[in-house]
Amino acid sequence: MKHILTCTSEELGMIASICGFHGAAKEIMEASLGKRSDEQWDAIAASTINQLILKGYWDEEKSAKDENPFTEDMQQFITSYLNSRQLIHCANLKDRNILMLHHIEKDSWLLHIIDRDIIHEFAYVEQQEISNLINDYYHFSPKKDFFPLELRLSNQCFDWLRIKEKIQTIRKESFFSTTEEHCFNQLIEDLEENEWSINSISIFHIPDLDGGSKLTNITFFIPSAHGVWVVKYEEHHEKPIHISLYNLEQWYDLTKSIESFAIM
Repeated sequence: MKHILTCTSEELGMIASICGFHGAAKEIMEASLGKRSDEQWDAIAASTINQLILKGYWDEEKSAKDENPFTEDMQQFITSYLNSRQLIHCANLKDRNILMLHHIEKDSWLLHIIDRDIIHEFAYVEQQEISNLINDYYHFSPKKDFFPLELRLSNQCFDWLRIKEKIQTIRKESFFSTTEEHCFNQLIEDLEENEWSINSISIFHIPDLDGGSKLTNITFFIPSAHGVWVVKYEEHHEKPIHISLYNLEQWYDLTKSIESFAIM
């Protein structure tokens, strides 16, 4: 892993804007700060330039000559980042941060961690590091013994899982067996510990930078005291959502398969 920079959303937006990516710069800034007036943006820009100068990223002599104030390496980085056509998006809703891996070229990827839509950290990584980076990011460490559990839900009941007030409705709609009821109770206990959030790893292909991204694969999961709950969609006339408890070895196999899928 080769660290590139750590910056705020304002700084990242400014780098993108100066390097000609005005649309992307606006999206980055508004995601963090919301919509602002032109006068407010001007004030933010002036303050951000000062921050970039203090960090040594902004060359005042080049700027005075109307040249790009960033190094060639910085310009290459922002171009590679914003022109990436393949993306692995790993959400951690409870901790309010995101890991993204952008494909650059051949075996080279760009790691991007976003903390609370404010702080961005970037580093170059190799393709073979992807699964380990995902494992390290989530750092699951079950504290209780593993035992296999599984159950099925309808699409509607799965959508309701994030809503605490809907849990009894799910029970009523699902007609669980005694074994499934035990499984569901453990799932709800783990879901509550995870603040009713369901994490996901998504893979996007970006065929046209102006036309948006295309979701090609998504995996939902919930950390457990006993392992990791993994959600899969399977053809079933009533309950296509299959939720099963994975041990760490199975989870590592899954992240390895996600790495393989992303590089196909």
